[in-house]
Amino acid sequence: LVINGEVTRGKHGIAGEFGHMQMVPDGHRCPCGNRGCWEQYASGNALVREARALMAAGSPTITDHFRSVVGNAEDITGPLVTEAAKQGDRLARELLEEIGRWLGIGIADLAAALDPGMFVIGGGVSAAGDLLLEPARTAYRSHLTGRGYRPEARIVAAELGNEAGLVGAADLARAGLQGADAS
Repeated sequence: LVINGEVTRGKHGIAGEFGHMQMVPDGHRCPCGNRGCWEQYASGNALVREARALMAAGSPTITDHFRSVVGNAEDITGPLVTEAAKQGDRLARELLEEIGRWLGIGIADLAAALDPGMFVIGGGVSAAGDLLLEPARTAYRSHLTGRGYRPEARIVAAELGNEAGLVGAADLARAGLQGADAS
């Protein structure tokens, strides 16, 4: 969470954990211990879980692309799904659209609470670009409180993609070292 150019960490240093807002009561179990967290529906992990479940179940929706590239369901990865979508695979695109829809719904909720000018989407799934972001923007617009009567925030992919977390951690460590030097 960046406010006026500064990362806001909150009183206990954990602000910005939006992925753990509950979206679906009694939904998918999250590693945090709760159920129905947003990241269980709008993340690379959700994308992979859904693709693996379809393949493991022998779903007729599994395309020849997946069958030819993947030996079994556990071999499915986010980058594989994203690449398949970029190549036009209908199932991969459908899965990204679903993840994007959940992303847009959550972003609309955040917009109602925070009214930011921009949402920056990172993580590995952001490599899908507009295959993810366009469904997110569509869902955001249709779920935005006061839609049509308020400015809309921009939704963009993080420039650092999946490396954003590493860069952020390094920045935190650097800031901590600088703070230690001052004392």
